[in-house]
Amino acid sequence: MSFAEQYQNIEEIEKWLRRVLFLNFVRWYKVNKQKRTSELKPNIPLQDNSVESSTFVDADTILSVLETMSEEKQEIVKLRFWGDLKFAEIAEKLNKNEAAVKKMFYRTLLDIKDKIK
Repeated sequence: MSFAEQYQNIEEIEKWLRRVLFLNFVRWYKVNKQKRTSELKPNIPLQDNSVESSTFVDADTILSVLETMSEEKQEIVKLRFWGDLKFAEIAEKLNKNEAAVKKMFYRTLLDIKDKIK
């Protein structure tokens, strides 16, 4: 539609197309960003009955600890677990080095583990 309306005014079609694609992507990203919430099943029973019940932690506890952490750490954990993204994909999405994303991910998991104990 935009093309038909603005065809007469377009001087450089390549730049115009890039701009249209970019704006469409931004609009799509904003819409999908709001839909990126995932619900976890609370209190999933452990398969191994030999494990003590004190080692069982429900999803609500983990999420409450995760919410106390920085937005960046939350985003990495959520993209890894709920988004099923690889570290390289997460790094690209966050404009970071893959090694830095891995390091932050594993440190975040250790922080969560320490806070749950």
